[in-house]
Amino acid sequence: MTGIGGCRSTGAFTADVLLYTGSGKLISITGFSAVTTGPVDNTGYVVIHDCLTSGAKSAANTIGVLYVGTTASGGNYAEADLHGVRFQHGIFADVTHVTGTATKFLVTFN
Repeated sequence: MTGIGGCRSTGAFTADVLLYTGSGKLISITGFSAVTTGPVDNTGYVVIHDCLTSGAKSAANTIGVLYVGTTASGGNYAEADLHGVRFQHGIFADVTHVTGTATKFLVTFN
């Protein structure tokens, strides 16, 4: 999927996934957490790695992190602008749901 300025978006994801294979620049990480059953019921974070498999992820190849959670008044949206962090191997997303499972993320890259 192509966005503004030629950036590509992964589309929404909610679980660990290999998002892209190859090199490029990580532009941003976006997250949305909605209230589904209670006041603070969906929170989570994603760690983005420059690798191709879950077994290869490490602190050394971490290229981005985003936490998003709900508040007492409703859902929440968060974005981390990464200003073109370079990756060489690919984009692997490691998602952790702290509460609930409805937190969604997407990554923009080129």
